[in-house]
Amino acid sequence: MDMSRNPVEYLESGDAWADYCEGIKEGGQDIFRELAPKSPIDLAEGHRYLARMVRFGLEHIMEAGDPRLPVFFPSLCEVQKSGWDNPDNHHTNAYISGAFEYRVSGRKGDCHYMSFAVYGGSLGREGGRRTVAYKKIEDLEIGEDGSFEIILSQTEKPGNWIPLDADATTLMVREIFSHKLKQDRSVLHIECLSEEEPPELTPDFVVNAFRRSIRFMRGSARSFFDIVDAWIPTPNIFHEGNREQAASTLGIPDQLYNSGWWECGEDEALVLDMKPPECRYWSLALCDYWGGSFDYRYWKINVNNHTVCVRPDGSVRIIIAHRNPGLADTNWLDTAGHDRGVWTLRWMETKEDCRPDVRRVPLEELREI
Repeated sequence: MDMSRNPVEYLESGDAWADYCEGIKEGGQDIFRELAPKSPIDLAEGHRYLARMVRFGLEHIMEAGDPRLPVFFPSLCEVQKSGWDNPDNHHTNAYISGAFEYRVSGRKGDCHYMSFAVYGGSLGREGGRRTVAYKKIEDLEIGEDGSFEIILSQTEKPGNWIPLDADATTLMVREIFSHKLKQDRSVLHIECLSEEEPPELTPDFVVNAFRRSIRFMRGSARSFFDIVDAWIPTPNIFHEGNREQAASTLGIPDQLYNSGWWECGEDEALVLDMKPPECRYWSLALCDYWGGSFDYRYWKINVNNHTVCVRPDGSVRIIIAHRNPGLADTNWLDTAGHDRGVWTLRWMETKEDCRPDVRRVPLEELREI
């Protein structure tokens, strides 16, 4: 996008739309990286990833990207995925600015963990994201019915208050569920407390939204694909958690992440054995190279401490395979037609780095293990 041009003339000439389309075209080349998997299902996933990023830009940045007119929108859910999303989570975002003050109100749903995070910076800019503030629902005063009201501002306010910095750009509300598809989400509302008249739509806003959409698309790809490429040479291990890296990619501050690249043939199985430490929550999920969890609405691709089958000695065995081996006291995760991808273990509020023992075995030998 040529931001030096007059916005009205840029739109009127048709060049703004043409440049936006060219930016999307160039951004699409990011999925053809050297190490990116190229099987039919991975090619399909890669192109769906591109479609999701385009949709995210148009729906969320164009339609909800004015911090003076904030709107909550789902940023990670069943049909919007990136960054190896957690199937147990529902993320709701709003674009904000440190120049304004906001009131967030609502009622907590059935989630067992809820947090409000303010971020500065951008995945598409140098330096990435940084956490400005992070509050858990238990740190706030809420009503018996789960209702709450929070003020966001640079100056401290009485009651529930979350601080903003001048470079604040995003509010993210996380909800973590034990059985997400069966539980109710929270009700959320946000309003800007400015007394100024709401701004009208302008050519400048539209051109800038095109630019931000392209930057988001390409910045997200570079941030996450570079990380995966470093894992691919050593498959079927869980790497040591990197809290600094997690923070720069919008991770939860009190959560440790063990991720890596897995590979499993059609007649093979990956056997994971571990003894989970004491923690508030843990989960394991399977994702594709492009950062999207496999479709958990139709395939069992994740497990958590609420849904897991635990053996009498407190240990857990997870089997990742293309079909259900039907073994007692185990937890089968479906590859959903994939033979490789990213896996992520999440450990909340624990100091231990518990990584499973991993074995890659022929499917027919599973009963002998």
